[in-house]
Amino acid sequence: MTDFPVGAPEEAARRPGLTTVVRRAIPMPRRRVASWRPAALVAEVVVMAIVAIVTATLAPPLGDIGRLAVTLVLLTFVLQVALLPVYERLRSYVPIRRAAVVGGLVLLASATINATPARQLRATALVVGGTLLAGLVVRIVRSRKKTRSIILLVGDRVAVSHLVSQWGPQPNVEIAGVCLAETDDDGSPLTDTIMDMPVVGSLPDAPAVARRLGVDQVVAAPGPVLTAYDVRRLSWALEDSDVELAVAAEVHGAVPSRVVPRVVGRRLLLSVGPTRPPAPLAAAKWLIDRIGSAVLLVLVAPVLVVLWLIVRWDSPGPGIFRQARAGQGGSTFTMYKLRTMSVNAPSMQGDLLDLDEGAGPLFKMQHDPRVTKVGRVLRATSLDELPQLYNVLKGDMSLIGPRPALPRETDDYDDWIRRRLTVKPGMTGLWQVSGRSRLGWNEAVRLDLDYVDNVTISGELSIAARTIGAVVRQDGAC
Repeated sequence: MTDFPVGAPEEAARRPGLTTVVRRAIPMPRRRVASWRPAALVAEVVVMAIVAIVTATLAPPLGDIGRLAVTLVLLTFVLQVALLPVYERLRSYVPIRRAAVVGGLVLLASATINATPARQLRATALVVGGTLLAGLVVRIVRSRKKTRSIILLVGDRVAVSHLVSQWGPQPNVEIAGVCLAETDDDGSPLTDTIMDMPVVGSLPDAPAVARRLGVDQVVAAPGPVLTAYDVRRLSWALEDSDVELAVAAEVHGAVPSRVVPRVVGRRLLLSVGPTRPPAPLAAAKWLIDRIGSAVLLVLVAPVLVVLWLIVRWDSPGPGIFRQARAGQGGSTFTMYKLRTMSVNAPSMQGDLLDLDEGAGPLFKMQHDPRVTKVGRVLRATSLDELPQLYNVLKGDMSLIGPRPALPRETDDYDDWIRRRLTVKPGMTGLWQVSGRSRLGWNEAVRLDLDYVDNVTISGELSIAARTIGAVVRQDGAC
């Protein structure tokens, strides 16, 4: 965005190179009390009432240390909630985390003074239980609140078009309309729609339109026409509302933990952390892969034997299917699966190319005639993947990572897609839990690259948990 000095006149907002007509500035509303959404107010009252009742009922028997811990937890929680913007109160866990930290510090301090172990134990149980209870209430309210964000886009045609193309297919984003920063000489927008999204006004109309449409966010799209001066005035116009103002930064594929805001010479910069995971995280992932695969192999060994016998009984051929796959760095390894197709499946693929439903270089068919009756069940339940635990134990694969590609598929990779080969392929991954065969090739690549660039412990645990749900729902299996 173009920047202008403090106190820049209205002429600074002219549309460069297109016209000399002064663009109308964003009108400044009279300051008033911030609006409150009923859901946010009810949630806060319920949570604070629960904490107050628990405090009044259970704190007196705990003695001075217990009363102090509970009181500080309550005050911290209430203060942190009050400090948050209204639109953040139903989705932020900051108050709960900070209240838990305060309570924990008080209890830790109590261990060094005259407090009986029984009182310390009761105080600990009260603080932890109260914090978890408050978190549960917030989570319940949050789950009942709509998860779909309603957004008003503000910017020039090019910048807004980019956001529409990226957010259009997203089920959790609803674009209510566009306020164009570009206008004709009479101040009206240059077009009525942008990629089928209605243009509902110009830049000066954005605050009033946001309130009228009841959007959750106003998203400013950076570009040569939308200036930093405009964004600042927009923040002034929205400061007394419960509408969040956000600026769409062009930082793709980075999770929030890798992006740190910094100020250099009065200019806000986004510092993007390295994509390579730190050594302790890489070591932890290595240990989890080895220990986890060994334990799981022991547990599922009887199941594997039974499934192997069923596969052999169902159709002629070996019970275990071996296939060359591309591993880390593009090196080839032998991957093991329970056989789900007839033994002559490779020779039949040429006759089925016209029926290919796969994404990009992937060959997939929803009703592949080469799949055996038992194989359909194994694929639907993902039980055919269990022998890959041996690949993980050997070090060829990881429990979580990108889909293991065929070597012939990697021949068509460009430098961008080849990035997914910088880590070990996984038994499950972000692509597998996000729809698998239902996804287009570009979306599958984006998910794999997002995983490669943002490996975290919490991310690994999230994918592992989502894998269970995907298997139960048979999401994208074919």
